[in-house]
Amino acid sequence: MHSVLYRPENIHLLIRVKAKKNELDAVVSEAYKTIAMTHKEEGCLEYRVFHIDSDVMIFGTWKDEKSLELHLLLKYHIDMIEKHLPLLSKKINLKVYTEIEPPITALSVQ
Repeated sequence: MHSVLYRPENIHLLIRVKAKKNELDAVVSEAYKTIAMTHKEEGCLEYRVFHIDSDVMIFGTWKDEKSLELHLLLKYHIDMIEKHLPLLSKKINLKVYTEIEPPITALSVQ
């Protein structure tokens, strides 16, 4: 995993999962299983898992669209999205974003 700096080529993946009742721990566990492998991918700049109540968010940044496309084809990602999470979740939403140029940060508005 490389340092996360703004570049217009960076592309972001956001996966939001609504866990079924009593399945939050299992959803978080499935998401966490992919962290170490994803961080080792060429082009992965950031990959993190967040949760509150029954909502889980998986957020990642890749150096370019090609790197993200390769990630989306990897078996462990496909297994998580198509096999494991559907059994544990009410809803799964996967979206790809590009960042607004220029990035607005606390440092840029001073």
